[in-house]
Order: sequence, then structure tokens, then C-alpha cells
Amino acid sequence: MSSTCVSTYVIYTLIFTINILTYQTQASKLPKTWKTCRISDPNMKACLKDAIEDAVHDLANGNPSLGILPMDPLHFNKISIDQGSGPVSIKLDLIDLDVIGIKNVKLTTIKKFDWKEGELEGIVPGKLVLDGKYKIDGKVLVLPIKGDGHCRITADNFKMEVKAKVKNVDKKGKVHYEITVFDFDFTVDKLHFQFDNLFNGDKALGDNMNVFLNENWKEIITELKPAIVQAFGTAFRNIGNIVFSKVPADQISPP
Repeated sequence: MSSTCVSTYVIYTLIFTINILTYQTQASKLPKTWKTCRISDPNMKACLKDAIEDAVHDLANGNPSLGILPMDPLHFNKISIDQGSGPVSIKLDLIDLDVIGIKNVKLTTIKKFDWKEGELEGIVPGKLVLDGKYKIDGKVLVLPIKGDGHCRITADNFKMEVKAKVKNVDKKGKVHYEITVFDFDFTVDKLHFQFDNLFNGDKALGDNMNVFLNENWKEIITELKPAIVQAFGTAFRNIGNIVFSKVPADQISPP
């Protein structure tokens, strides 16, 4: 049986925990540059589209008052894939991975949103780049693969879909939002791989394997996807809850 495992997004999980323990007696105001959307606004979806994009662009550089480090690049200590059977049978660790380009996200559709649950679709137009180190061992289709070193994975037009649920929680007499469910999924137009130092640095074998991987990217993304979905979903949920834990609901969405 195949399995996919993820080393959870350690950095933002720790930030979230430290934020709650250290600043639980403190509240923050919504940054002045962020847009608020009134619940009673008949055009709330259009308002939310602008507000969410503005917030993501702002958080790309981090926000010390909210306890959030820069999220572009978004850093993962480790994402692990352990795929034991099937056409792609690999053990792959992506280590010290930076995800570059999230600040360019554009919301394309808000299917539903009422501050209890929402369904959103968005795209990172152009390139979303995953840059870091790797270690791989296994088989891709009929060919063995082994190596470790630098890697770069580039996604063309990274399209994402989010389904989230939110509840109200009381913090010292103030109502705050809390994300309880965050389902994340994505598709890409194409994926490009560059793994350096495959087969102990044999350039000919390594070059041929990179060509093979790029020709068969659709089969490979099927195996990589569950780990990436879980890692991204955990990161975005934690970042959202950091903001919600610090800023009361009536500042984010006035009546």
C-alpha cells in the first residue's frame, strides 16, 4: 500500500503556538492598509476579493505586529513523499524548500462566503517556483532514480481551490474567527523539474532523467500532490488563524 506523509509546516506551526502563548493577553488592530468588508454589504464578494488579495500581498513581506514572518518565499523545513507502489514508486524528501510567487495570487471566483464557510478559487499566474534541496530513491515508471542535491520545480499557472469553515470563539469578551476546516487543492498547466546531482553527479544520466521527468510530469504530479496539498493547506490555515487570533471579528467584518 502506498502512503504519503508530510513533515508539517514546522515554522508557521511554531509561530502560531508562540503567538498564542506570548500574546494571548494582547490584541492587534487590522493593518490600516487592509480593506474591511461589511457583512451587510450587498457586494461583499467583490469586496472580499480585493481584501484577500491585498492581505496576501501585504503578508508577503511579513507583519511583525501580527507575528507573521514573510510568506513569499513561503518556507517549508521538509515535505516527504513515500510512495511504495504504482508506476511512480519513490521516496522523496524536499528539504529547506522555498515557495516563490505566492504574492502574485489573484482570486478568480468566490463561490460562497458567509463567515461560516466559504469556497474560493484563485491562480498564481505565470510561475510558482519551489526551490530547495532534495533526496530521492526509487523508480519513475520503468526507470530507476536516485540522487540528492539542489532542486527546482516550476509550476505554470498554479490554480488553487479552497473550501473552509469558520467558527466564532470568545477571547476575553471579544468575538474572534477561527478556521476549523481548510481543504486545499490545486492544478497546474504544466510542471518543470530540475534535479541536480542525480546518479552521483553523472551528467549524461542526470540530464536524460530530467528530460524524462519533464515529459512525464502528469504522472509524477499525481504522486507529489497529496503531500503538497497537505503542506500548503496546513500553512495557510495557520497563517489565517494567526491573524484571526489577534484581530477581533468586528474589525475584520463590521456589521
